[in-house]
Amino acid sequence: MDTKIILETIGYAGSALVVISMMLTSVFRLRLVNILGSALSFFYALAVKAYPVALLNGFLIVVNAIKILQFFRVEKSYSLIESKGGAGLPQYLAQKYNDDILNFFPDFKGFDQDDMVFILMDGDNATGIAAGSVDSQKNFFIKIDYTTPAYRDNSAGFFLYKEIAALGCKKAVFETSSKNHEDYLYKMGFVKISRGKYVKELQNP
Repeated sequence: MDTKIILETIGYAGSALVVISMMLTSVFRLRLVNILGSALSFFYALAVKAYPVALLNGFLIVVNAIKILQFFRVEKSYSLIESKGGAGLPQYLAQKYNDDILNFFPDFKGFDQDDMVFILMDGDNATGIAAGSVDSQKNFFIKIDYTTPAYRDNSAGFFLYKEIAALGCKKAVFETSSKNHEDYLYKMGFVKISRGKYVKELQNP
């Protein structure tokens, strides 16, 4: 294959990844994909001797790498605020992140009066919302388990299900018509038992 075509393909791929990164809702994934796109663009710019473009992309690589390192080094101090019915702060957060929530939870229509609602906090920052109902068998039927984009490194989810287990729940059950939340569910230890239905065994520490 012609060298020029290879270089142009690398350049276009780098630009495409940078654009794609800007559409991601997870800040961590945004920075990761942006680094890859910037690296390809950096290589292309050096190859065609477009040094100002290479300098810009090199700078973006360094900045994103530093931000990712900071993301892992920042110690998170999670806690849960429990409420009934979702009035107040849960309702505010649900409205604020409505479009993003519907992307992962298209069946979410709001909170019911009997819902068990949790606000996940990191210090003074609200990082997510979880809500559902508990049956007589101590199964927690999830209506929503939403984390804000800045906290999508899965640590909030692991903390949430550990706390739900500590409340005495035996299983977490989630049913959905969408696959957008599937990767997260698998990382949390859910098992798909039928189309659109996932179950996680909870262990009380």
